[in-house]
Amino acid sequence: MNQKFRAGIVSVTFRQYAYKNFVKYVKLTDLSCVEWGSDIHVPYDDFEHTVLVHKEMAENNLITASYGSYYRLGNNNAPEIFDMILKTAVKLSAPIIRVWGGKEGSAALSADGRDKIIGDILDIAGKAKKENIKISLEYHQHTVTDTAESAVNFINEVRGRGGDNIYLYWQPNQDLSFDENKQALVKICPYLTNIHVFAWEKAVRLPLCEHKERWESYINIIKDNSGANHDFLLEFVKDDSVEQMTEDAKVLSELID
Repeated sequence: MNQKFRAGIVSVTFRQYAYKNFVKYVKLTDLSCVEWGSDIHVPYDDFEHTVLVHKEMAENNLITASYGSYYRLGNNNAPEIFDMILKTAVKLSAPIIRVWGGKEGSAALSADGRDKIIGDILDIAGKAKKENIKISLEYHQHTVTDTAESAVNFINEVRGRGGDNIYLYWQPNQDLSFDENKQALVKICPYLTNIHVFAWEKAVRLPLCEHKERWESYINIIKDNSGANHDFLLEFVKDDSVEQMTEDAKVLSELID
């Protein structure tokens, strides 16, 4: 299968703008897809609003890459919360729902806490599968998928228990070296969906062009180790600037073209 990569953006990059203005700024670029966040732009309990956002996307020839929920696995969530998240994802035509693997890092997580997370993700993945939607976990600090090893172990465990529509996001870990991030990405590639793209040195945001060579390496790793299609999504930009976003979008489009 020939791989297809798309360049897009995460809506939380510009939490300060209403969804119509956000779409207007995206249309200044060659970006083709959006991960909508449930925190501001597309709340999971406002279906009429979701329909309006989907209509705006269609009118501007944009595609929903995923629905970025802030669902925390194993957090004693009421079942109706995910039901609303799922309904919202369907209305957005989102092929993926992003979730968070609890609130503790893998090393600190108790056996009981891990079991709760596993039970939760298998339950929601079963519901999502009926709508042909994937569940994808953040690869992030302070979650069960905070290292390549813990992430791969977790995915293999839940897939072995029937969760074959469970996947991983990836993004560079600012606390790791460039070489360490490359090694982690190789391990995660077989389970990968979307990629969050940014250029940070610790907590300092940089123009994406300053990490262009790093991202060339990351993209080549994905080409060599994953046969799947992927969306590369800008997440946050220097100074929260629309101008910087348009520059970063040019760089990203060049990288994946």
